[in-house]
Amino acid sequence: MSITIYMPALSPTMEMGNIVKWHKAEGDQISSGDIIAEIETDKAVMEFESADEGILGKILIAEGSVDVKVNEPIAIILESENDTIEDLDIIDSNNMEATDDNEYSIIDKESGEDVVRELVDEIDTTEPDIDDGNRIFISPIAKRIAKDKGIELTDIRGTGPNGRILKKDVEAHKTEANVSAQTYVGTDLKLESGVSLESGVRLEDVSPSTKTDIINEGNKLNYTVTPIDTMRSVIAERLQQSNSTIPSYTLNIDASIKKLNEVRKKMNEDMLDETKLSFNHFLIKITSMAMLHTPEVNASWEGDQIYSYNSTDIGIAVAIDNGLITPIIRNVENKGLLKISNEISDLISRAREKKLSPSEYQGGTISISNLGSYGIKSFTSIINPPQASILSIGASRKVPVVIDDAVDIDELISVTLTADHRLIDGAVGAKFLAYMKRLIENPNLMLL
Repeated sequence: MSITIYMPALSPTMEMGNIVKWHKAEGDQISSGDIIAEIETDKAVMEFESADEGILGKILIAEGSVDVKVNEPIAIILESENDTIEDLDIIDSNNMEATDDNEYSIIDKESGEDVVRELVDEIDTTEPDIDDGNRIFISPIAKRIAKDKGIELTDIRGTGPNGRILKKDVEAHKTEANVSAQTYVGTDLKLESGVSLESGVRLEDVSPSTKTDIINEGNKLNYTVTPIDTMRSVIAERLQQSNSTIPSYTLNIDASIKKLNEVRKKMNEDMLDETKLSFNHFLIKITSMAMLHTPEVNASWEGDQIYSYNSTDIGIAVAIDNGLITPIIRNVENKGLLKISNEISDLISRAREKKLSPSEYQGGTISISNLGSYGIKSFTSIINPPQASILSIGASRKVPVVIDDAVDIDELISVTLTADHRLIDGAVGAKFLAYMKRLIENPNLMLL
């Protein structure tokens, strides 16, 4: 008896995943609860635990494979020590069914359950569209791995019968074709793979001498083309969804942080070296208080219903490698500044290591994006669905102001609210920002 392991859906929005690492090898004993692999979703790398016991008989999707669809078979577990993967290779033709991709499934008649497995050493497929007319014999799993890694089949030397390319041949193949970023030259910036020589050419497809001539040609431009990874693809999809489906508007207000900085400095001095409170920690708490004061903002648009929330779950935009993630601080209304400081520090650290669980970055009722450290004066952010609003915080700046007919120097920040107009009217957004400004400029009110 055998059990097929499928690519799991590790988050509600996950459609594909990348197999980062296999923690078990073929032949290893597996117990229920054992971590067998690390799988990268669009936001995090997560450990995948086995729910079954047995022996890992076959790994169907190699380590390093990307864009593996949810529910695609990735491995086979043998339930009994008497079962071997060799037994699965002995196929009765009556038990074999072809799929749309010319791959095959083995039907276990006793259990009535499909055991999906490519026949690596038994079945030939051919590649007819080869320039020199030669046929290429390759096993289905080897073909899929080569496609995932971007390896040209003509570059691989097969070691199987009649020169057939096997899985081990693809995995052992090392060439520039495995590099994800390919270099192109051309005068047209819209060049794609396979374009003609008149406008551009992929350097990997030409001879060394021709490549040198192209690169040295003065009127050509050098650039690289990098495939879109899973995280960037999901970010693009969600931003496009937000921009095309949410009728948003923006409101902007300046607030003085002079008094808040004085309070913060004094608190940090009194706490010695226990912790250091930043402006962001105060901002998170102030945002929570403003949402409770203006509950219409603490809501989301869900189809034909409006969800109004009793707690304030605030997301903080964190830049990570090649993307952005928004870890959520839950129930901010019940937390003090010290708790907020410790929690956000932990979330940001694990976010940059891609170790957050989906529950730690999905949901939330509002997000905060602060680009002040980059010197950005003010900016507008795109709402992160299903949330209905997002705050954009600019850099602090010292400006001359007139107070009691005298010129003084004040320190201001710009706070911009982007809101979903379907449920947050302009007057409501203005009321929310005005209360935030009041708390920022009078931090003692936070004690009320």
